[in-house]
Amino acid sequence: MENKGRLPWPTEKGVITERFGVHQHPVLKGITVENNGIDIVTTSGAEARALFDGVVSKVIAILGANYTVIIRHGDYLTVYQNIINVKVKKGDTVKVKQTLGTIYTDKETNITMLHIEIWKELQKQNPEDWLSKL
Repeated sequence: MENKGRLPWPTEKGVITERFGVHQHPVLKGITVENNGIDIVTTSGAEARALFDGVVSKVIAILGANYTVIIRHGDYLTVYQNIINVKVKKGDTVKVKQTLGTIYTDKETNITMLHIEIWKELQKQNPEDWLSKL
């Protein structure tokens, strides 16, 4: 808990484009969206970085979302989604700000977006509460 508001960003620079929790869809009236994390748009070629020291518990290929890296930090898990060129594997010990891989850039929209989640075991956390202000 003492790290709330102090964790480094998972990218060198970026803008939060989709917030945590349940909210109105930005375009479709009457439709709500539930986001278990936040989406950060950054520059093409940007790298995803570990938020804190931990151990890689899984690297998963998800259709339509490229690779997802899950890191365990004691009672907490961080999830990094939409990564290519993954640089870590299950069982690796990672340090804060260590590169996990490259954030995928969509070829059609030219958007480079990282999805990130923080969990305390099965309880979703709002990543914005944990990240330091850029």
